[in-house]
Amino acid sequence: MAQADFQKNFRVIVEKIFNNWQNLRLAVEHGMGGRHGQQVALEIMDYMYKYCIGNENISEGELQLVLEELMDEEFDTICEDGSITEICRHLLRYKQMSLQGQYNEIEIELNKLPSGEEWLSPGAKATCIRVVNDSSSEDEATNTEDDMDIGMENESESQRAIKPQTCQKNEEFVESDPGWTTVRGRKK
Repeated sequence: MAQADFQKNFRVIVEKIFNNWQNLRLAVEHGMGGRHGQQVALEIMDYMYKYCIGNENISEGELQLVLEELMDEEFDTICEDGSITEICRHLLRYKQMSLQGQYNEIEIELNKLPSGEEWLSPGAKATCIRVVNDSSSEDEATNTEDDMDIGMENESESQRAIKPQTCQKNEEFVESDPGWTTVRGRKK
């Protein structure tokens, strides 16, 4: 029973951490994961949860390498702002605290995070906005998956089941260097 409580509570912690990770959200919203970027982000969150509970002695460096590789492979995104280090540090720290049953302390710390919508959940719906590519190259002009901007909105289960993804033209957003997103920390 204690293991089941640990897994359930740690799952909530992982979801809270990933829902507050702006780099992942930006990668999804800007279409870096393609049309199914939100689903890919959910899979990354699930994978990291399973990786953490399935391995007893994970080092922070090992966990960072896993998450960096996932972000690079799935979103063509390299985070140079230290957020992956911070995410991994929190995951391992909260895993240890969860194993010791320190849920009240964890809840106090997690409540300090900004409260916002839970965009990374099966109840959120992604909508695509097609971006007009001003390039003269035919190859680039026919690439529709890379030319998507993803936005999130909450919907009920029934609405999500009925409505397909919608795509609309938007001539304002054009990625200057398609294929890669680099996130850097703010200069102080």
